[in-house]
Order: sequence, then C-alpha cells, then structure tokens
Amino acid sequence: MKHVRLTQMLAPALAALLLAPASAPAGAQVPAGAPLGGLGQPGPQILRADYARTRAVISPIIHPDRRVTFRLNAPEAIDVRLTGHIIGPNAHWLSKDRSLPMTKGADGFWSITLGPLAPDIYDYGYTVDGVAASDPGNRLNLVEVPGDTPAYYDVHPVPHGDVHMIVYQSKAIGSARTLRVYTPPGYETGKQLYPVLYLMHGGNCCEYSWMEQARANLILDNLIAEHKALPMIVVMALGARSGPSEALEPVPSQMDDFKPPAGRQTNYDPGNLFERDLLTGIIPFVEQRFRALPDADHRALSGLSQGGIQTVTIGLRHSDVFHWLVPMSAGAENQGDDQFVEVSRDVVEHPEALKKNLKLLHFVVGDQDVLHEADKRLAALLTAHGVKLTFQPVPGMHEYKVWRQGLHDTAPLLFRSVK
Repeated sequence: MKHVRLTQMLAPALAALLLAPASAPAGAQVPAGAPLGGLGQPGPQILRADYARTRAVISPIIHPDRRVTFRLNAPEAIDVRLTGHIIGPNAHWLSKDRSLPMTKGADGFWSITLGPLAPDIYDYGYTVDGVAASDPGNRLNLVEVPGDTPAYYDVHPVPHGDVHMIVYQSKAIGSARTLRVYTPPGYETGKQLYPVLYLMHGGNCCEYSWMEQARANLILDNLIAEHKALPMIVVMALGARSGPSEALEPVPSQMDDFKPPAGRQTNYDPGNLFERDLLTGIIPFVEQRFRALPDADHRALSGLSQGGIQTVTIGLRHSDVFHWLVPMSAGAENQGDDQFVEVSRDVVEHPEALKKNLKLLHFVVGDQDVLHEADKRLAALLTAHGVKLTFQPVPGMHEYKVWRQGLHDTAPLLFRSVK
C-alpha cells in the first residue's frame, strides 16, 4: 500500500495546483501577511489565496445513496486521475490501467463520482499530470462508506484499549525505532499476564499502518467485548531490515556520504537484520516492559503482504518461538511461494518441528489478489510435507479490506487451546 505524503507532491504539476491564481471562496478570510497552515512565515498573496481555496475543498463527499464524489483543485493541470482500490479490480499493480479520468470544471476543480459503493473503507489517491498525489485535505486518503449499522471496525460503545508508542534502541539494526503496542481494556488497572500477537505491516509502509489504515485496535476492542477473542497485547514493529522509524533519526540513505552495503539481503533471508531484531531485541524488550506471557504457546506472528511472507519465513523457521502463525497475502509481487522455498527449503523438507510446535497455521488472501495462486501453491507445498494448515480466501484484492477481515476472523482463533 502506497500513501504519498504531501511533502512528496511538490513536483511541477502539483506546484501548479498550489500556486495557481484563484480567489478565496466566499467567507474565507486570508489577511495579508498571515501565516499559512501554521508554517509561521508569510507568503505571496497569490499562494495565500489559493492555499485557502485548496483547504476549503470538501472531498470526498459521501452521498445518501452511497455514491462518493472526489474533488481536487488543480486549475493548471492537463490530466487528473483517481487511483487506489476505490476504482475496483484494475487497482492492482499488474493492471495496465490503474486509474480513472476525472473531469475538469469551469472553476478549475476536477471531479468524479463513483458508486453506489458497498459499505467499507476505501483507499484512494490522485495523479496530476502523471505525478502521484495525496488529497491535501485528507491525510490518510481513506474514505468510509457507512452501512446501516456500525461495522466490526467502527467505534462501538464498549471498553477500549490503549495504543502506546514506545521508543527502543535496536542493537541489531543500530538505530532507534518505535513500536506501536496495543494493550487491551483493563490492562492499566490490572495485574493479569497476556498473550502477544506480533503484527507486521506491508512493504512501503510502517509500524502504525495497522492502526491508521486497518483500525486493528477497534477490531480487537469489539471482539474482546463480545467475548469472541481473548484479551491480548498486540505489538507492531517496523519490518524493514535497516534504518530508524520515521521522525527519530535521518534515514541512512539520506546522508550525503551514504554507501549501500555490499551484496543484497532481503527481509526474508535467514538471519536478516529484522529477524535478529525481532527475536533478540523486540520480544525480550516487550516481555520486560509489558505484562506478557513469555512462552511460545502465548506468542503469535501475523502480517500482511511483506509482513505475510515475513510471518511465513520467520515463523516457520522459528516455530519454537511462535506457535501461532497467520500469514495474510504473503509475498511481494507474484513470488509468494518461490520467495519462501528459496530461503527456507530445509524447513519445508524437514517439517518435524512444525508438526510438533504449531498450533495454528492459517493463510488469508484475497480471492482477487494477484498473490492468491502463489499462496495456494505455498500452502499446498506445506500440506504435501505433512504440515497441517487452513486456507481462507476473502473477497477482495491486495488491500486492507481483506486484511481487516482477516484480523477480525483470525483473532478469535488465537491462544484458545492453551491452558
């Protein structure tokens, strides 16, 4: 999942979007010399007026019949398109046409209306003259089309857990990083020890994506309140193998004297830096910092996309550490099974530890995902070697719609058979 930040949007085409001459909308007050959006420095009047106009755009607009209208102020642009899973099956990365054209109005606003859409949360974005762009007024670039009743991922009137941002020093990586840690309702005032789910994000994203894009905390709150899932701690770490978390330190590749390390190490090779960090750094840190049950019966590993293949590779290589594995849409591009077999053939061909240790191996993948067949092949290969597993296709593509559903369906399975 790729979400381009506003600071990445200042290519010429998008600069035209912000600098184009326009009058402020009726009622907008932009006094001369006023700072812009907290930037603290006055700018040209032409920029101030258009900044007010850009921020005043209401988009998306959700209509009563569940149609959704998207609008973008880009009066100087020649071609503006809507992207993201909101557009349907063509959104996946192997599609030749991953966008829908928007229509320019006389006022310089581009728009498109889709639907009616099924109730769900959809991601979207724009391209402006070929440049990928976020919605200036909607940081997450998500729109929720509501149903007649609250969904399983919505806020319900139930007790809520907390999400902590914890800074730790990774010795394996050599930098400071953050963890997002969900603690269930009642954690702060109790003394109970809890099982732990280590939940991994996908490629090109970050440790907070399960919270912001998938609402994992709300899903767990609701399941726990309904007594469908056991109370658990959920730990979300940065799954990249090098570098710090955002806003902690400069990324090494940003430094002028940066030299890429010799050779190539993927996130999946045995002993890679993240694997070492997880096993020798994160798990001991969590079990010292939180009231976590410190044994494999009470540890689960799951993740989506890149995190899914990390679940397969790390989890099956270390079934003595994690007895519960839930890979979702495992893989990168269309190599889901090949990636694993290439680096972990010994585990597949000698599955005695897996048969002994694993209490759950459950695959989740979208039935329209380009990784669906690759994940089926991987599951079939493991099954042929005597490893017990379950395989769940979920309606959808390579998208959070599938992974939210996957978390909702599998969290109730975790830790149930442990005394």
